[in-house]
Amino acid sequence: VSAVPLPAAAWLFGTGLLSLAGLRKRKSA
Repeated sequence: VSAVPLPAAAWLFGTGLLSLAGLRKRKSA
């Protein structure tokens, strides 16, 4: 895991959170 660049990991993490938030908004809407 340490081999993965921090920026890339942070970008993937942020994208995951945004996708989850989008799904939650769609379901609640």
